[in-house]
Amino acid sequence: MLPIKARFFVVLAAATIASADAAAATAGAFQFVAGDVRLILANGAERPARKGTPIAAGDTVATARDSTAQIKMGDGGILVIQPASRLTVVEFRYAGIEDGSEKVVYRLEAGGFRAITGAIGHTNKDNYLIQTPIAHMGVRGTDHESYYFPAGASANGVPVQPGVYNKVNVGAAFIRNEAGEVVIRPSQTGFAASAKDAPGLLVAIPTFFNRATPPRPAQLNPGPARVAAVTVPVEQVVSTTGGLNLSNPAASSTVPVSGSSSAVAYNQGNGGVARAGIDLAISTNGATLTNAGGDAAFGVNWGTWQGGSLAVEGKPAAGGAHFASSNQLTSAAQLSALPPALVSATYNYAGGPAPTDLLGAQGSIKALTVGVNFSKQTIDNYALTANVGATTWNASGSGTFAQFGGSSGINLKGTSSTCSTCSSPATGSASGAFVGSSAERMITSFGLKDSKDGISGAALLSR
Repeated sequence: MLPIKARFFVVLAAATIASADAAAATAGAFQFVAGDVRLILANGAERPARKGTPIAAGDTVATARDSTAQIKMGDGGILVIQPASRLTVVEFRYAGIEDGSEKVVYRLEAGGFRAITGAIGHTNKDNYLIQTPIAHMGVRGTDHESYYFPAGASANGVPVQPGVYNKVNVGAAFIRNEAGEVVIRPSQTGFAASAKDAPGLLVAIPTFFNRATPPRPAQLNPGPARVAAVTVPVEQVVSTTGGLNLSNPAASSTVPVSGSSSAVAYNQGNGGVARAGIDLAISTNGATLTNAGGDAAFGVNWGTWQGGSLAVEGKPAAGGAHFASSNQLTSAAQLSALPPALVSATYNYAGGPAPTDLLGAQGSIKALTVGVNFSKQTIDNYALTANVGATTWNASGSGTFAQFGGSSGINLKGTSSTCSTCSSPATGSASGAFVGSSAERMITSFGLKDSKDGISGAALLSR
């Protein structure tokens, strides 16, 4: 039998090991809870989450609609679980040092969360992973927001495109699946529609990100493991001096979202046609965003992608791909509520990126007017004059609102000053959408091509 003193140290060592094991099993603790938030333990037991409730590896957080929770992780990270979400802490290891043994794995089964990462992922970046049914996400030391919506899901009661979304506020992140990978930079949003669709960047930030609950300063209850209050930044929209919201560069996968859309135009390479339409999928593939600008008052952004292996709708884009987008599109209800006296109106060119020809040479829009009839819902006269180098392009067209706001646009016919001997006129299309609660603005894109050259562009118009 061991002496009393020896037995004391054995018991003390056992107690220390047990204490360390318990600490290792605890991944974090709830800092605040609002509404109905449930903690589902690894053994299947379920209980309401409260401030100070610990969460361990294997546990799942489930929030009801209009309910949120904030969790402080053991490595100093912050999680804000959004309404109608389900997130599992699959694995959590952190011994207080960044020696490569630290690791965290989350599984996002529905809804979304915002994370400000702590020590894990700061040095050993591959040790931070988010799993979803269709893709994995990782970070490069970041403040990011991640969502996964299965088919038929909605955000804040509004139907959304199913898939995985990741928006980066600070740092960088990626979405990766069996079809490929996209790297997401600050103020960009990545998206993957399914496991077989390659991830890409979105043209506009989906509106549910703007309604998400941000982190707030908080601290754990006083005690031996007390953590000092952590202040976290509130999300800010980052814009260029020209007013471009940097989360709006065009993308590998353009997803229509409620209240937001993008008019896109380009000339297809390899002898293809000129093309304009709404929400055409852009694959940047190393292209550079140029001539960025916009009108912040109406949520308008514009720009041109050039270079790289640029493609639109999976086809090479000759000379560039232009876009003009807005998150303040005029709804059908707003159009129907316009004053009865406003039967017709004329929209005039107000700004946009420089149009380009097939070789990417930049030009200018000399005149662009669009006459509309709100009563008949028609585009009565779309008239364009633009120059690139010594070539002057003139074109006109007409059609219905439905055609103008669709994926194909209205037909354009015209001429170029350097193709007087062409056997057929220049042809193409134009697309667009009304902007503002009273249709005060319009975004539009256009593409024209003859047998020798082509021109494409995008613009903002005002009435």
